[in-house]
Amino acid sequence: MVIHRRLALLEAKHYLLLGPRRVGKSTLLKTTLPSAHFVDLLQTDTYYEYVRSPSLLRERFASLKGTLIIDEVQRIPDLIYEVHWLIENTRVRVVVSGSSARTLRRGGVTNLAGRLRSARLFPLTWRELNDAGMTIDLRTLLQFGTLPPVVLDASDADKQGTLDDYCGEYLREEVRAEGLVRNVGNFTRFLEIAALSNTALLNFASVARDVGVSAKTVQEYFQILEDTLLAYTLEPFVKTKKRRAIRTPKLYFFDCGLPNTLLRRILSDRTPEYGQSFEQFCVLEALAAQHYDKTFGQARYFRSASGYEVDLVLDDHTAIEFKTGRVHESDTRGLIALSEDVKLKRRWVVCTESQPRTLANGVEVVPWRLYCAALANGLRLD
Repeated sequence: MVIHRRLALLEAKHYLLLGPRRVGKSTLLKTTLPSAHFVDLLQTDTYYEYVRSPSLLRERFASLKGTLIIDEVQRIPDLIYEVHWLIENTRVRVVVSGSSARTLRRGGVTNLAGRLRSARLFPLTWRELNDAGMTIDLRTLLQFGTLPPVVLDASDADKQGTLDDYCGEYLREEVRAEGLVRNVGNFTRFLEIAALSNTALLNFASVARDVGVSAKTVQEYFQILEDTLLAYTLEPFVKTKKRRAIRTPKLYFFDCGLPNTLLRRILSDRTPEYGQSFEQFCVLEALAAQHYDKTFGQARYFRSASGYEVDLVLDDHTAIEFKTGRVHESDTRGLIALSEDVKLKRRWVVCTESQPRTLANGVEVVPWRLYCAALANGLRLD
């Protein structure tokens, strides 16, 4: 099975490739840059060699005339200084990958702004799966997500086992090994409560009460989720005049399988949880398109103080609501309210219906597969 990734790395450019563990960073780099020299810091002997003497990187590769890849560079943040030297003083093309933005910032990667292009790799998108000829039903996508090893597992039991291992691996390697929190037990409880906050507005005080820690600690925990690339926050759209917009961000885990695994939850059709996972899937598809295809610049959501809501607003021109089941005009209240404040080019309800149609108020009903294709096609529904 060959799955071509949509992320393209321009030739002769230095890159910082970010993405959570197991999204396929190493595979992408090895397949797109097969002749590059690969330094794998997940290998124990390689790790200890460079952690004892980071200057070995400069000594070994200063005369290299090709590409140097350093995988999982956050394991030895001091290597960033050697990367900086190589970029400034040699002709080596450097591509580094990492899964912890926090550790890399602490290691000085911000000093390389303008020299290292940032790129982000997501789990597999619907378009990547579709182009590879893989037909996966929506319930499976929502239940188990699209991490490459999960997608390639043969059975649902295997998929769940891989996700169980993934969550355990994260707690063990990302939290304990890097010393990100003092009390792993508290953080474990937080992860379960945070999974309940998936697709919801962030509420530090409420989560703190459920976990039994301070609101400040919970705020730090949510920041860890973002810094280790396990979650995104969707900022609010506030460019409205008639209606006061809520300014609290919304939380989305980076893959649909994680909250279900953390909550030991099996999705059922026509339940709120199924609808939340559908919204998460559709938002993640949009975020991937934002990074891969540059179709739009900003992805936000809208909620007014009076209760009108739109799940996704792309730049200032496209408003999208997500709904499972049959769509009715009553489902478009938020879209209509926002269009009274903002001149919108597109008003969509993305849904699980099989055929597109247009409601009497002009809102377009868009099947989810057509939506996924449009994200990479300039938002064109053709």
